[in-house]
Amino acid sequence: MLAKRMDWLGQRQKVLAQNIANADTPDFVPHDLKPQQFRRMVERQAMPLMGPETTQPGHIQTSSSRGVDLRSAEQKNGYEMAPSGNAVIIEEQLVKVAQTQNDYNAITNLYRKQVAMMKMALRGRQ
Repeated sequence: MLAKRMDWLGQRQKVLAQNIANADTPDFVPHDLKPQQFRRMVERQAMPLMGPETTQPGHIQTSSSRGVDLRSAEQKNGYEMAPSGNAVIIEEQLVKVAQTQNDYNAITNLYRKQVAMMKMALRGRQ
């Protein structure tokens, strides 16, 4: 689940960067990813999704991020819009980028601690 969360945060960072890059594009509406729901992640982990298996080279390939909902959602209720119709608010996007970076750092620290615990368990008591 840590890897899925890191993947989601990386995808969100890309979407937010596109929003900032299009801050001067006329009629551009900023996007964001749908928030992850922890309960759904746990349910999917406990009950893996069934899907087609590729057994021959000619079979249809399945998505590598099966079960991960990375669809974007347009920003709603923007409180500011430029005369050109652009709804990107740089400050708002930068706050979201900072939140995403903080979340990514927290997940990275959790992953590091998980690896350290595994190493400690493998070494045993000394």
